[in-house]
Amino acid sequence: MRLADPELLLLLLALPIFGWLLLRAGRLPAPRFLLPAAPAAVGGTGRRARIARWLPVLRVLAAALIIAAIARPQAVSVEAVEPAEGIDVVLAIDASSSMSREIGEEEGETRLDAARRVARDFVGRRLDDRVGLVMFQRRALVLSPLTLDLDAVDALLAESVRSGLLVDGTGIGIALAESANLLRASEAASRIVVLLTDGQNNVPDITPLQAAAVARALGIRVYTVGLPGLEQDANVSLDEISLIYIADETGGRYFRASNAGELAAAYDEIAALERGIVGVEERLRARELAPWLLLAAVLLVLAELGLRAGPLRSAP
Repeated sequence: MRLADPELLLLLLALPIFGWLLLRAGRLPAPRFLLPAAPAAVGGTGRRARIARWLPVLRVLAAALIIAAIARPQAVSVEAVEPAEGIDVVLAIDASSSMSREIGEEEGETRLDAARRVARDFVGRRLDDRVGLVMFQRRALVLSPLTLDLDAVDALLAESVRSGLLVDGTGIGIALAESANLLRASEAASRIVVLLTDGQNNVPDITPLQAAAVARALGIRVYTVGLPGLEQDANVSLDEISLIYIADETGGRYFRASNAGELAAAYDEIAALERGIVGVEERLRARELAPWLLLAAVLLVLAELGLRAGPLRSAP
């Protein structure tokens, strides 16, 4: 329980004076007519008079309840909820020709198919988050700016993220720079890039280190996900050193995913990490108790008036 206006309780200091004035007023002789008293009522009248002197106590208690009511006591319950302000996420997915190879031994799913499936599941579990989508090969292609239309992003992941739309290659630096540019004007509580690749940068225009410096300057965290090649993929080399550097430089983390299960777990952990960084919002629910105190005060006043007019009524 809490008081919305606790300073008003200082008025309670005046109650002793208020009570003293009431008791003093009750002891003052009141003008009366001398009438012959009925012999049978004499004893009862004296007892009622002594009790009636304490009726002002009810009025003092009523005043105390009224002061407590204007201090606004509240019964408070705390509810933890997800933050109203969401996270802005850009998914950068490598669509180079090497992504058409299988993601793991005997899994029957290409790396690109697994990347699309896991990314669609990741997007489907976003609530108040905006999501942007960048596909890259030698160049980066922005398929979607930051949007709350997650159905549209899901459709783009299913249909548009594929090899062959761009000149083949792996432009990690270009993709990261383009992703950071999408987040540059964002005012979200958290801004992140999830960059997935199975190769190493072979486009010298913007290096991964340069792009990481840009992301760090903009306050953007980058989570990198690397898909290592299989033993038979001698011509596919994953540059894990650069991916680790990008993640460390921007405050993110690097995840190595050798199969579809590890890839899904990486995206799940990224989501959990971001919620942990942003935290949760505590919502307070307050129920006003003042009406009950006012009702009790009214009942005390009515009780006093009823006693004065009834059992403790003094003879004129």
